[in-house]
Amino acid sequence: MDSNHIAPAIIVAAIDGTLTDWNDVLLGIEEEGIPFVVHEQVSDDVVHCAWQAARQSPLLVGIACDSEMLVVHYKNLPASAPLFTLTYHQDNPARRRIGNNAARLVKGLPFRDGHS
Repeated sequence: MDSNHIAPAIIVAAIDGTLTDWNDVLLGIEEEGIPFVVHEQVSDDVVHCAWQAARQSPLLVGIACDSEMLVVHYKNLPASAPLFTLTYHQDNPARRRIGNNAARLVKGLPFRDGHS
């Protein structure tokens, strides 16, 4: 497929096959009705992978994760300044909320906070 004709979706870079650990984030994206595609990645820089994913996404939002951390990035932010960072130790509602908020960024809606 020509990279100029990628379907509108959030790109999720799964580093070293660790995506199953972050399933609640994907559920949060699905709840908001935004599509995502998963690309397997080999890297040691989650933030840079998320920024690259955002640059590749027609929706300008990218996510990268490894076994310890998940990062949400937006194409128009500096590469070193991700929008959200989540550690593996945070609970399932926090993970789902990050997915919701990544999708809400695409839709131009206010982010959900931790109290809703």
